[in-house]
Amino acid sequence: MDDGEAAFEQRLESYGRHVNRPYVQFLRRLSLDLDFVRAEGSVVVDREGRRFIDCVSGYGNLNLGHNHAAVIGAVTEELLSPRPFNLPFLSDVHSRLAEALASTSPGDLECSLVVNSGAEAVDSALKLARLATGRTGIIATRGAFHGFTCGALSVSEPDMVGAFEPLLPGVTHVPFGDTEAVRAVLSPDTAAVIVEPIQSESGAIVPPPGYLKALAELCASTGTVLVFDEVKTGVGKTGRMYACEHDGAVPDLLLAGKSLGGGAVSIGAVMGRRRVWRKLGLSFPMSSSSGAGNAVACAAGLAVLQVIASENLVEQAARKGEWVLEQLARLCEEFPSVARGVTGRGLLIGLQLSDAKTAADVIRACVKRNLLVMSAFCDRSRVLIEPPLNIPSELLTEALEVMRDVVEEVAST
Repeated sequence: MDDGEAAFEQRLESYGRHVNRPYVQFLRRLSLDLDFVRAEGSVVVDREGRRFIDCVSGYGNLNLGHNHAAVIGAVTEELLSPRPFNLPFLSDVHSRLAEALASTSPGDLECSLVVNSGAEAVDSALKLARLATGRTGIIATRGAFHGFTCGALSVSEPDMVGAFEPLLPGVTHVPFGDTEAVRAVLSPDTAAVIVEPIQSESGAIVPPPGYLKALAELCASTGTVLVFDEVKTGVGKTGRMYACEHDGAVPDLLLAGKSLGGGAVSIGAVMGRRRVWRKLGLSFPMSSSSGAGNAVACAAGLAVLQVIASENLVEQAARKGEWVLEQLARLCEEFPSVARGVTGRGLLIGLQLSDAKTAADVIRACVKRNLLVMSAFCDRSRVLIEPPLNIPSELLTEALEVMRDVVEEVAST
């Protein structure tokens, strides 16, 4: 064992001892315990100089890829400025980000609250729905994943969160994609319905056409706040700026995060209609997070939105994603014993394998061939493929060739 390898093993041991040993064990099981020392765009390089195509993208943080120059430049400029970063002072870049969010979101979502993470955006939306309606009930969906705060866990898949119960009271879970199931449990006490337009961590599950629009109509008729959680699906990921646009649906509150920070800074955002926003300023606990809306995170967010527009990344995601879906559908036809189906939109794609063990075998075999993919959090039998939106076509082709070779190999064993 050379000095570099010894130092990395020491780092893993330290992380396991002081932070999270099960996560280190998880990485080892999937052969992802690798010492990466350089990253640019869609490629990461380990200490030995091996180049890997990254189709994990920081669990969805990297729509622009690693270390995009525009994001790093914007963050560095803000860090080096003599201006204050945080509340109670208001920054120009925060105002400009709010304007950009309003102009790039669907419908009349003209107000925004910038917070520190996607999970905080979820909790903020639940608070605002209760504040705006005077009601307490929340309807969520099975198979959802909204984050790790207690509020976000409360509206996530119940089977994944039992260790933290009791959670937020008044939450009812219904099947995803079923409007009538929502209608059946909707009551005069329902403050909000919260859904992901595509369920990412269940394997990029796309609902039936018209589902989101039907929810919007149902909520509008009952005075219920409709929340679309696009922390994972938004900012161009699915071939539209926000995935709800595929269905022509506009929520009352739209959530963004993850890739809005460009992989450099954690950020979340709640965008909403003005009629839902009226009471926000009357409640100090609604928006008093001391780090929320800090200038550094806002600079990153503004840079991301500018790059998305200037590089036509929404269109790129749509075009590349359509090709990937076609290739994986053929793979499923060729090796049905291993690859059972493909779901998703744009560059948020899930490949259904025969079982969780097979999925883990596929992930490990991909790593050996210098391709990084990851299983879905709520369904380990599905492998998520979510490269940066600006991944070069030749790298995407290489990634799909590796995936085909791996599935063929697994099918033959």
